[in-house]
Amino acid sequence: MDAHVYEGRQSITDYNGRGHVPLPFPLRGITMHKCKVVLLTLLLLLLTTAAHAKIVFSSERNGVWGIYVMDDDGSNQTPLIEGGGDPFPESWSPDGKQILFSRGVSVLYLMNPDGTNIRQIREGDRWDYVGKCSFSPDGKFIVYNRLEEIDNNQKPSVEVLNIETGKTEVISDLSVTHCDWSPDGRHIIFARPVAVGIAGDVGGNTIWIMGADGHNPRPLIPSPGLQRDNFHIHRSTPRWSPDGQKIVWTEVEQKWEMVPNIGIALFTKAFRYMIYDLKSGNIKQLHIPKDYFPLDIDWMDDGDSVVFSARAGMPLNEPIHGVQENPPCYIYKYHIRTGEITQLTNDPGRDPIIDWISDDVLSVTPQGKKKVTWGAIKE
Repeated sequence: MDAHVYEGRQSITDYNGRGHVPLPFPLRGITMHKCKVVLLTLLLLLLTTAAHAKIVFSSERNGVWGIYVMDDDGSNQTPLIEGGGDPFPESWSPDGKQILFSRGVSVLYLMNPDGTNIRQIREGDRWDYVGKCSFSPDGKFIVYNRLEEIDNNQKPSVEVLNIETGKTEVISDLSVTHCDWSPDGRHIIFARPVAVGIAGDVGGNTIWIMGADGHNPRPLIPSPGLQRDNFHIHRSTPRWSPDGQKIVWTEVEQKWEMVPNIGIALFTKAFRYMIYDLKSGNIKQLHIPKDYFPLDIDWMDDGDSVVFSARAGMPLNEPIHGVQENPPCYIYKYHIRTGEITQLTNDPGRDPIIDWISDDVLSVTPQGKKKVTWGAIKE
């Protein structure tokens, strides 16, 4: 770090090379020891204030969908894109320099974190659906579930897109949702319907895992199957923790019951937020009220908290039928150790899709993180 004159004042170059921070006093006449202390103090100040962890999220405001970013305390909410085909964010790139987002149901784009330099990386059509996307750890590939309609038949698959070449590779023909790539690049987790009974009826969803090239797909969380008295457990939105040691997901418990003058109807009994420890095999339920209907979830605070979008106060133990008036969808933070819930957004519209990124990534590119290429993963 070099001290020099900038616009007539002595200044110091920002540690990330992004400009100059004027010093509040002249350096001349200060001893070398004191100068080092001053420089160290300023460096620590810069490291702690240069960047804030961010959340990119979708929001419907005044009937218009947009993509927004905010600091992860809920402040500085800033629109990046508004309107134009219902844009939805998918994920931050691992280095924090790009945001992946979709328009329609199958077209994918990249843009800078300030909403500039938008470029399309995948085409689509009305017979093509692309689900939740996730970057590979090196930022060169994207995995997603796809549903394609061919001759009136739906063909499911899991695809990997090479961002540089635009080429895709089908790694699985399973019907899945919510793919998420592991931090070490070796595995992909996803939600998958559970078939139960002789007729193969669907009894909810559970969380699966497979190799990053699609090999050895298998349940990661024990299948809930068709529970007692026609209960169904639907698990979705799985996310790896930053250290790759835990999985967080959301689930809905529902039950079919007979209702006078209506017939058989589906009742929602509870919404849950769960964490699975891969090392111990333990499953922990977070202390989030069971009437918080989840839409999306992610880790934050480097694994000490989760951020989730939900409709608080959803009616339980009532039949689900027809069009219902739902509560607004807000974004919340949940601190795992204390159980404290903090509401981060309060716009009366909807904020359903979220993705968090650490300030460590935004301030400087992390050193020492394992870089994995697609070729290395497949070996």
